[in-house]
Amino acid sequence: MDNRISLYAAQYGKCAVTGKELWINKIHCHHKIPLQKDGSDKYENLVIIHRNVHLLIHATELQTITTYLNLIQPDKKALERINSLRLLAGNASI
Repeated sequence: MDNRISLYAAQYGKCAVTGKELWINKIHCHHKIPLQKDGSDKYENLVIIHRNVHLLIHATELQTITTYLNLIQPDKKALERINSLRLLAGNASI
């Protein structure tokens, strides 16, 4: 938990993808390299993001991807960050 709290503070309480302020009920911690793929809970492998961004990173069905893209409405830079995290998680770019 210390790494997660430190990361939240380092990101000034903002989503690493969208840059928007995170409220307590929307904060998710994402493992860049999943634990199942030998990732860890180390600081450098974690990123604090909005709940909807996290769901989009792990989404595989087109309808789910479309739903979260519509909710998030990422700009070009945010979409690049999402795709970078999707690839690390083993999912295709969108």
